[in-house]
Amino acid sequence: MSLKAISWKARSFKAMSLKAVSWKAVSLKARLGWLIAVVLTAMLAVNVAIMIGHAGPRVRAEAESIEHLSHELVETALASLQETRDPIPSLRRLFENLRNLRHIEIEILPNDDIAPSFDSKLRAEMQTGVPDWFVSLVAPAPKVDIIPARIGDVQYGNIAIISNPVDELAEIWSDLLWLGAISLAVTLLMLALVLELLRRTLAPFDSLGRGLARLEAGEKEVRLDLRGATEFRDISHKLNSLATTLDRVQDENHSLIDRLFAVQDSERHDIARDLHDEAGPCLFSIRAGAATLAASTSGNFPDHDLLRRTCANIDAAGQALQTLLRRMLERLRPPAMSELGLETALRGLFASWTGSRGDVRLSLRIVHDLSCLDEKIALTAYRVVQEALTNIFRHSAAANAEARLEFVEAPPELAEAGAAEALRVLVEDDGVGLPEAHRFGLGLIGMSERVHALGGLMRMEPGPQGGTRIEVLLPLPEVEEREGEEREGDDL
Repeated sequence: MSLKAISWKARSFKAMSLKAVSWKAVSLKARLGWLIAVVLTAMLAVNVAIMIGHAGPRVRAEAESIEHLSHELVETALASLQETRDPIPSLRRLFENLRNLRHIEIEILPNDDIAPSFDSKLRAEMQTGVPDWFVSLVAPAPKVDIIPARIGDVQYGNIAIISNPVDELAEIWSDLLWLGAISLAVTLLMLALVLELLRRTLAPFDSLGRGLARLEAGEKEVRLDLRGATEFRDISHKLNSLATTLDRVQDENHSLIDRLFAVQDSERHDIARDLHDEAGPCLFSIRAGAATLAASTSGNFPDHDLLRRTCANIDAAGQALQTLLRRMLERLRPPAMSELGLETALRGLFASWTGSRGDVRLSLRIVHDLSCLDEKIALTAYRVVQEALTNIFRHSAAANAEARLEFVEAPPELAEAGAAEALRVLVEDDGVGLPEAHRFGLGLIGMSERVHALGGLMRMEPGPQGGTRIEVLLPLPEVEEREGEEREGDDL
């Protein structure tokens, strides 16, 4: 392929691409306007074509009617002159009367001539004031009717009756121009009215665009007037609902951020207090013991009882410091989770609560083997159970509480996202239940955020027998063969 051909193809492709891009950039209002204009233009063209199509049969019907009438007039006139001695004056009057008829031409031919010379003249007249294409399309071929002018035994020549649709064509062309002009004016008027109606109908798009731009800029209290067609009213109503939701979410986010900062500051204060009140004395005791040991080695006869007491104090301080660090690490992240798995961590959590608070009978039921869970899902499940137990001991005044973990088939909400199975975490108690106008605290908000971050579902509702019921469904990324049969729960 030559370079010239390649360059031409490249330019053609570039032009087509520019046309496609330019058409995509055309607004909806312009596209609808063009569509309506094309439809109205097509309707105008169809009407003109119909009028032109009806013109041909009209001309032919008129010509045949005049030819038939003229033929009967000539035959009747010749029959009435059969008994006339001098028919020439009567024939002349007949010829003059026939020439006054419209849409025909009369020629008197010699006896031996039956070919009239009117064809070129007729064509010239037909084309006067009428376009050639219209004449060729509509005008029928001229018909010639030859009638011998015989009176008695004498033939006075031949009468040629020739169809001449010039006047009819001129009338049809004039009517066509008039109707075409009226149709064009009506089409333009309809187009103007439709475009104006289209402009008014699509006017709410501008307010929708401004509203979305204000939402994108982060403005609050963005509300649109409900006007226009029903569809625009619905969209405006939904946009107002979206704006209300965004305002509420933004307020909740600000409140949550403030509370997170407060909790962060409180947590730092607690850590600082624990380090100061507990780690500080432990470290001081260790340093004092170290100083005592150093001083005891300077004499020739060390005091063994003092050394034993000093070592015991140092060991107690080390154990207290170790307990403090373990407790702080437990609050930050359960070490049993990464070392022994979710099940062991949960049993340790339940044992810890049972040892410190014996007024609530706890039951942990783990149906399947949880060792196949990844770290994020396992940690989220642990935090859900941890927060639920904390709320039970703080607010529920319950006598019994149960937690159940199992693998279930993913509900439709999670199946649409591609999950086939889910981890179900269910925590129930028989306490006082939810108040009528309850609000999520920071712990429950954090729990909900953790669950939603993994694409899960969380429901908090009154239990069937009273109390509170928290159900969490966490989607599992891959379908795996779950090991182990259903097991009986352990009461802790």
